[in-house]
Amino acid sequence: MLLSIFRFIFFGSISLALASCFAVAADEYDTSGYKLKMSPEFCITSEDELTCELTLVLEWDNEPFRPICILSDYKEMTKWCAESAQTHSLTLNIKATDDIQFVMIDKETHQTLAGVKLKVTPASEPKVRRRYRNPWSLF
Repeated sequence: MLLSIFRFIFFGSISLALASCFAVAADEYDTSGYKLKMSPEFCITSEDELTCELTLVLEWDNEPFRPICILSDYKEMTKWCAESAQTHSLTLNIKATDDIQFVMIDKETHQTLAGVKLKVTPASEPKVRRRYRNPWSLF
């Protein structure tokens, strides 16, 4: 029984280590040349309002050139496509309460080339520190 538990832990840890090495290697040698950047990357809402209002700029590298489209789960944004090789950015006015995902796809093949996510974080009041010991405790 003890031997089988030891084997399970040993082989499980080796397989996890190997899987993490392959995941790092796949990201390290990604030479697609298509990158999507966003600024700002996150928004913190105020305590009074739960919506986040900001001007968002999406920028991309499109080498070699392909006609691309930008898709999003943001309800007010429709599918946007850039046919020109000179277009490398898109500016949006956003009003959101939840995270928003943006994906750059190839217009002809609909292959996903890159993606980014806007994180919307609600502001919270600072928590009151709780006493960890009883008033009668010596330590």
